[in-house]
Amino acid sequence: MGLLSWFKDEDSVVVKTGRSKGPGKPKVSITVGDIRKGCVSDSSGYKNEVVLFVRANKADRKAKV
Repeated sequence: MGLLSWFKDEDSVVVKTGRSKGPGKPKVSITVGDIRKGCVSDSSGYKNEVVLFVRANKADRKAKV
């Protein structure tokens, strides 16, 4: 069972708010459902791809330098 499976109504749980790449760059709310689909649409209908990054913690990144 994954973390995202805990949410029953995936389109109501906002994970993050970001800026669209479309005209006017409106704010978009990214929900659990959007993450599963891999895209989110803004108010003008422009589709944005949702990409998640996993990064090493700060101590590990400094040790590599």
